Amino acid sequence: MTAQAALSQPESATEPHPLTLFGFDALVAGAARPRPGANAFHDAQAETTDVLTYADLYGGVAAGLAQLRELGLSRGEKIMVCAPPGASGFALLTAALAEGLDPVLAPLPLPLSCAAIARAAKNLSVSALFAPAQFCGVDFEAALLDLAAQTPSIRQIGTLDGALDGAVDFSLRALTARPAPRLRISDDWGADDTPRIGALGPSGEIRYVTQGALIAATLDLLRATRLTRATPILSLCAPSSPEALVGGPLAALIGGAPLYSLAPFSSERFLAMLDSLRAARLVAPAAVLSDLARAGLLTNGALVGVVAIGEVVAAIPEAACPVVSLRLTDGTVALRVESHAAPVGARVAAE
Repeated sequence: MTAQAALSQPESATEPHPLTLFGFDALVAGAARPRPGANAFHDAQAETTDVLTYADLYGGVAAGLAQLRELGLSRGEKIMVCAPPGASGFALLTAALAEGLDPVLAPLPLPLSCAAIARAAKNLSVSALFAPAQFCGVDFEAALLDLAAQTPSIRQIGTLDGALDGAVDFSLRALTARPAPRLRISDDWGADDTPRIGALGPSGEIRYVTQGALIAATLDLLRATRLTRATPILSLCAPSSPEALVGGPLAALIGGAPLYSLAPFSSERFLAMLDSLRAARLVAPAAVLSDLARAGLLTNGALVGVVAIGEVVAAIPEAACPVVSLRLTDGTVALRVESHAAPVGARVAAE
């Protein structure tokens, strides 16, 4: 069964959608089977751009699963994933869930977040830490070593970008180049309601959600936004929160649309990418909606729609493109429609 085929199946009021019974690894396998050569992720980072097909993503997750097993981590052990923008963090998360590990998502170990990450890692007794060693010109080596020093339970460090002495390279560049053997990831779509995914919240709390709940929220989002393969998704959010996972990689995998990421952010690069895409659905923090409105990007047709991560407090222009917000509440990603109107003269690709 492919993801697109499952998406088209009817859902009753009492029965969950079939896709919610499966894990992220099944989504990757299901997306790769019918369209292995189609573009899945387009990561624009500083001076480099990585384009990954569905086959690349499948191979990277399978290689990551094999590499995780070589680390000797046991089922149920907790790991912390500080995911940068792009596909590497999602691939590692998918492999970790397939291996039966309990991942906790966290932001990048920047100065403002390091203390909260260290407290969470120590309180959870995480066994492994995954984060970029370098990313877009920022060096995280000292921060990673300091986090490991403060958390006696950490036995392994894996890098999602860049190199660090003694750490294992889990970047997708390395995983897709890894020679056999690779492990076959799930494509027999069995029931998978565990393990849960943890996420470090804004107040330092750990919020938990299941894969099924995230997939259900993604299906709700796709119905609300009518996402199709014809319109790419541009995400300004790293896949380091449940809401960003729903709006970005999960929506792209289930909806069949390519996912673009941009880091580091600059107005010039952002506008250039919007111009090259011609029509895109934007995933961005809710806090930037006022900036988008002031720049006229909500009304000039550059955006087909916006998925806002977090609570929307800014006023949205009457003629704005459709805007929905995502917030994690009680283990469920809640969707709220903030704006229904279609922009004037929108450059909407044929759907």
